[in-house]
Amino acid sequence: MKKIFCFAALVFSLLSASCGSSSSKTGGATAATPTPASSASSSSDVQPQSPKAEIDPCSLFSPADAQTITGVPMKLAPGHGDIVCMYEEVSPKPDMDTARISLMVNVARSMEEEDKEWKNTKDIRRLKPGEKNITKLSGIGDEAWFDGNAEKGKVGLGGILARKGKADFALQSAVLQYRSSLEKMKEIARRIAGQLP
Repeated sequence: MKKIFCFAALVFSLLSASCGSSSSKTGGATAATPTPASSASSSSDVQPQSPKAEIDPCSLFSPADAQTITGVPMKLAPGHGDIVCMYEEVSPKPDMDTARISLMVNVARSMEEEDKEWKNTKDIRRLKPGEKNITKLSGIGDEAWFDGNAEKGKVGLGGILARKGKADFALQSAVLQYRSSLEKMKEIARRIAGQLP
């Protein structure tokens, strides 16, 4: 369930940033992220960022990968938690939304735990055939879905959710215009899945 809250917080953060919110608003959300030593049991507002990474997502997803997807130079956007690696456009154009893309990687303690968490993710995200803007993908991990809309092979808000073994990940584009290459997202998601235990 922590994973669902973390994913919801990430999506909210990406949407807030994409919709032009001030940097103080997104900075405030990251400022609340505790260090492991300072975590307090009563801070439910920071719970989504509390999972510790068993795999560093930035070791699986580089700025070059982000640039391959978006077509523009990208830089690390730190402060999104241990299980999230986010990049943003280096030099955004004034008339366009800043391109942002992220990888969130979750590793469960057991297959049973991952089965439960993946089922929750699928239920909440409505990952099943016939749902609007949901497409099952093949060749990426044990199971993968595209959640979003693509126009002429480009994605705006949307991404790939995939599971492999006792891990799952979300490779998400967060930009209002259709700028991210869906084919490149699939290629990189396939490679990421191949690197998971």
